[in-house]
Amino acid sequence: MTPITSPKNGTLWTLPFKVLTILNIFIFLGFDTLLPTLTLFLESHGHSRDTIGQIFSVFIISAILARSSAPRLVLYFRPLIIIRVGLFICALAVAGYYLALTAFSASLARFFHGLGFGLTSTLVTSVAAQIIPVNRMAQGLGFLGLGVILTLAVGPSVGIWLMENMGFLALFLTVGSFYALGLIWTVFLPDVRLPAPPAGRKPKLVIISLAALAPSTLMFLLGITVSAVAVYLALYCKEIGLPYSGQFFGFSTVGIILSRIFSGPLQDRFGHRVVIAPAIGLSVAALLVITQFQSLATVLVASVMWGLATGTLFPCVQALAFTSSRPELRTAVASSLFNSLDIGFGVGSITFGLIAELADNYRAVFWGDSVNALIFLGFYLVYYLVLHPGLRGLKSPAEKNSSGSLK
Repeated sequence: MTPITSPKNGTLWTLPFKVLTILNIFIFLGFDTLLPTLTLFLESHGHSRDTIGQIFSVFIISAILARSSAPRLVLYFRPLIIIRVGLFICALAVAGYYLALTAFSASLARFFHGLGFGLTSTLVTSVAAQIIPVNRMAQGLGFLGLGVILTLAVGPSVGIWLMENMGFLALFLTVGSFYALGLIWTVFLPDVRLPAPPAGRKPKLVIISLAALAPSTLMFLLGITVSAVAVYLALYCKEIGLPYSGQFFGFSTVGIILSRIFSGPLQDRFGHRVVIAPAIGLSVAALLVITQFQSLATVLVASVMWGLATGTLFPCVQALAFTSSRPELRTAVASSLFNSLDIGFGVGSITFGLIAELADNYRAVFWGDSVNALIFLGFYLVYYLVLHPGLRGLKSPAEKNSSGSLK
C-alpha cells in the first residue's frame, strides 16, 4: 500500500475525488438537517434554553478534540478506517439523541456526534488535499465544499419538513441513514495512507498547527465574520420588519455557486492575491449593505455579494494553507483550519450577542462585524503582501524542491 498522491497528469475528477465529494455531502447533510430541529426536539423534552446551549457547546469541544487527534491517529490507522469509524459514531450519536431523556445523555450523544463529525470532516479534507493536483488545489477544494454549501441550504428545510410532517423518529432515522449511506459509499474509496512524517517525528496534539498559523488566523477571522450573519441576520430582519431572511440565504447560495466556478481557477493560475483580498473587501461591502437594509432589493444585493465573498474565501484560504505546507502535514493543517473556524464562530457568536445587548439592537452587530472584516483584510494584506510577499500559494515546499513538480 503506497501513499496517496495527486495525479501527474493534472486530472481533477478522478474516482477517489468523486467519492470524497459525495461522501462529504452525506457527512454535512446529516449535520445540517439537525441544525434547526435538534433544538426543537430538546425543547419538547423539557430542556431550558441555557441547558440547550450547553448541550450544543459540547459538540464544538469534542469536534476540536477529534480534529486535534487526527494527525496522530493516521500514524496508526489508515484514513479509510478512521473515516468509517467516524461515520459509525455519528450514526450511533443520532440514535442517542432520540433515546436521550436527560441533559447528561443528550450531552453525551452530542459529544460523540462531535467526535465522529470532527474525524470524518478532517480526514476527508486532508485526503482530498493529497489527491487534488497542486495546480488545481483551489478549484478542487471549491468543488469539494460546494456540496457542503448546498446541504446547508437543503438540510434545514428537509429537517423541518420531516419533523412537522412525520415526527422526530422519522427525522432521526433519516439523518442516521445519511451516515449509513456514507459508510456504504466508502467501499468505493481506495484504501490508502497519507504521507508519513520524517522518522522519529510524531505530530503533537495541538489545536492550532504552527504549520498553518497564518491561514488559521485567516480562518479564525472568517469564522467571526460569518457568525454574525448565520446567528443574527434573521433576528435583525425581524427587528426592522423585513421578512426576507430566507431570501437572503437562498440567494447567497447563488453567489456561492458562482464563486466556485471562477475563484478556484483564478487562484490556481495567478495565486491567492487576486481572489482573497477582493473577496474580503466584498464581505465588508456586503456587511455595510446589510446595515442599510430597506427593501427586498437591498437584501438580494447583499445576499449575492455575501455568497460570492464567503464562497470564495472558504476554499481559497484552505488551498493557500495546503499548498504552503508539506504533504505529510496536511492532516494537521486541515484540523487546524476547522478548529480555527469553529473557535472564531464561537467567539463571534458570543461577542456579537454582547454587542446586540449593549446597543439594544441587532444593526450594531453588523457594524461591529464590518470592523472585524476590516481587521481580517488588514491582517491578510500586512502578512501576505508586506511581510511575506513571495508566498503565492501555488506549490508546497516539498513540491517546489522536487524535480518532478506538476506542470
